[in-house]
Parts: sequence; C-alpha cells; structure tokens
Amino acid sequence: MIIIVDLDLTLLNSQGALSEESRQTLLACKQKGHKIVINSARSLVRTRKFTQAIDADFCNCFYGNLLVDKDENVLFAKKIDCKNFEELAKDFFKIHHGWMGVETIDGAFTTSESMAKKMNAAFVPESEIFSIEAYKLIFEIDQSKRSEYEKVMKKYPFAVVFNREGYFCSIIPQETNKWNGLKKLLQILPHEQTIAFGDEASDIQTLQNVDIPVAMANSTSDLLSLGFNQTKSNDENGVVAFLQDLLLKR
Repeated sequence: MIIIVDLDLTLLNSQGALSEESRQTLLACKQKGHKIVINSARSLVRTRKFTQAIDADFCNCFYGNLLVDKDENVLFAKKIDCKNFEELAKDFFKIHHGWMGVETIDGAFTTSESMAKKMNAAFVPESEIFSIEAYKLIFEIDQSKRSEYEKVMKKYPFAVVFNREGYFCSIIPQETNKWNGLKKLLQILPHEQTIAFGDEASDIQTLQNVDIPVAMANSTSDLLSLGFNQTKSNDENGVVAFLQDLLLKR
C-alpha cells in the first residue's frame, strides 16, 4: 500500500504539530512494508522534519511541483516561470501593497521582517526578491477583493491558490496539481494500491485518482460534498484512526 498524506489540517493538528500517536502509527505501517508519501503545498524545507519523523519514502511538495525521495534526490521538478513576477507584483500592489514571499528548493525569502520569523524565512528587500529562483510565490492580499486578483491572474501564465487562512495567496505554475507529482511517482513504483488523506480543494484530484480516498472531518465543504470515505478530524488523529482500522488490525 502507498499511503499518501497531506500535512496541514490533515496529518498535523491545528497547531501544526505531529502527534506521537500519528508518528508511531505511520512507523508501524512502514514496518509492515507500506510506503509513505508526504503530499503537501509546503516547501521541501518546511516538510523535512516531518519526512524524517515518519521515515517517509517520498515527499511531493510545492503543490506537486517537486518530488523527491527520502534522500532528497529530485525525481520531478517544475520551477515557476518568474519572467512576469515583477509585473504581476505591480498589478497586485494596485489592489493591496502587502508583503511578498518566495519559496525555493533550499529555503524561503520574504519582504516582511515579521513574516520572516513566522515562515522561518530570510528577509530580503523588495528590490531583490524578483531575481530569486522560485517554486512558489506568496502574496499578502486583501481578501475582500478576491475577484480583482482573479481578474489580474488571467493576464499571466500562473495559477493562484487562495489559502484557507484568507490573508494570503500562493502563485504556482499553470496546470499545477498535487496529483501531477504523484503521477510521476506511480510511474516509478510498481503498481500498488493507493490510499490518500486530504482536507481541501488542492487534495481533490488526488483523492479522485487513488484507490481509497479519505477526507478529514474538518475538510472544506466542497471536498466533503464529493462523497469520499471520511475519518475523524486532524485534531482527533483521524489519519491514525483510519490506518489502524485498515492496516494495523489485520
């Protein structure tokens, strides 16, 4: 079995922590020969400690634009085309001039000193951020003007993801989807049954394509409406509950 698990609001609790029960359950699955894939919008750097904690075999990060094995050998990569980054920023700043962030394979950078601490990122002046090679861009936004941002995005070869927190969005390559990286992985591995856990819109295509799709109880309404298997919330160790019933009680 290939166990595909999102991090935020899925495997991790609402404080962004991995419970010891979750860690031990996934390690027990590993001991039974199952493979584990972290499937996250996060950067490689921000998934690393969790990859190590559960001995994950693969990490599919940046919304599926970077797939690495447990030794961080790159199996698939799709960098963002930043030639229009500065023009996009100018258009966004006409709506709201907030902070920007860039996530790379090795770290993160932001124009906000306060966000640098929160994101575990390096602070850079706005004039320098446009030259950084990126996998994902982040913009602080005025959430009341979402339709204006969507209109701007039609001019650019990027896709936008409005995060559940509401005050920022992520800019990623067009046709980005977590499932894209996973498809590359399933071409590499011998065919095995797949199970995936998720909680929001970016997980839908993954759940639609695996053998056993599982939605968290705390998932967004659009995901819950699709009729996937359901487990307890992330704060109730829902991934643990489902895996123990499916794989560890046999």
